[in-house]
Amino acid sequence: KAGGGGARAVDLFYIQPQGRNTMSDSEGDKLTEVTFRDFTPENEAELRLLNSAIFPIRYSDKFYVECAAAGRVTQLAYVGTELVGGIACRLELTADKSGARMYIMTVGVLAPYRNGAIGTRLLQHALNEGRADTFLQDAYLHVQSNNDDAIAFYTRFGFKRDQLVLNYYKRLDPPDAVVLKLDLKEWKVNTIEGVEYGGEDKGPQHAHRQPQQMPPPTEEILSTTCS
Repeated sequence: KAGGGGARAVDLFYIQPQGRNTMSDSEGDKLTEVTFRDFTPENEAELRLLNSAIFPIRYSDKFYVECAAAGRVTQLAYVGTELVGGIACRLELTADKSGARMYIMTVGVLAPYRNGAIGTRLLQHALNEGRADTFLQDAYLHVQSNNDDAIAFYTRFGFKRDQLVLNYYKRLDPPDAVVLKLDLKEWKVNTIEGVEYGGEDKGPQHAHRQPQQMPPPTEEILSTTCS
């Protein structure tokens, strides 16, 4: 079932057929001025178009339902009136329902804007939001085991290797994934430079969220591209 919302994700960097990743965010990038906006029914069509331009798969309706249920941790980045990037997350109840986890499904930025640290700031925003919500315990994602650039990117934000999942990817070589995890209590909320917020709310202020008890992931491979 292509593009299932509960399908397994993610690699921050989309691996092209040549085996070269499209990493672009680095500590020396010049900031592109952006506006961050919440994901809403009004801009869902824009996010669908963005995803079709960036990712080699089609996401199901369930993906967008999960994006909306995650509240402000899912965020869209605009340059002027153009949507150029976004981070999509879902919230998952812990087994004992004492809290929730933030799973990073996709981070993507259109190619012409990939040297402006937009992806970095989208991730910072999501982590700021996660830290502000005491019900959220950690953030995590999957990265292909040989994707050193992606692992290094997340390590800069304090993510640590949690476990190796053998044969996680069915269509990639190597098929194994590293789970990267960040305890949100260890994240220090920081001011994000070069960002205006399009709504009335400024900075971390968690809106109503709906953590879900997620079924086991399917075998579909969802890749995200560079930020």
